[in-house]
Amino acid sequence: MSLPERKHSGYTLEDWKHWDGRWELINGDAYDMTPAPSTEHQMISSNLHAVIWNALAEAKQKAGGGDCRIFAAPTDVYLDSGVLQPDLLVVCDPAKITPRGIEGPPDLVVEILSPSTASKDWSHKRWAYAAAGVPEYLIVDPDERFGLLLTLEAGRYEETSRADWGGIVAIFGGKLNVTLG
Repeated sequence: MSLPERKHSGYTLEDWKHWDGRWELINGDAYDMTPAPSTEHQMISSNLHAVIWNALAEAKQKAGGGDCRIFAAPTDVYLDSGVLQPDLLVVCDPAKITPRGIEGPPDLVVEILSPSTASKDWSHKRWAYAAAGVPEYLIVDPDERFGLLLTLEAGRYEETSRADWGGIVAIFGGKLNVTLG
């Protein structure tokens, strides 16, 4: 799998609006989101989507409310640093959900590492999510079989928990448990 094609710096949201295909724009840099993720990546994404969706539904039923929604890629997330497409994201403020995508920081972002995107997920996207104020960032590593939950504290991500495959990560400040793998 080749690395996402990186174009020169300095692109704007107006440039991005006219591109064909799936692209991310992070701090003026363009990243081609092709080829599509592997089937293993997609299976992990589907499983996590279901686990988080079920946890949100159960929490909503117990609490008698809640507006959190989970979305899967490709969903455009519009931040001050550009337009990103996390693998999964949760938004609890319905005002951020618009026809074109998510306007502002989600409450949780999940990135599933792949050889072609791991470096970007660990660095550029991590910094962009932190700068935007995304409270929790879950990085899932299928090769090493673990998940790492980062929580935003004073503008920086701190490691909150690490769980191996089959282990539990407590998201939303420990309110929801998610089993990895």
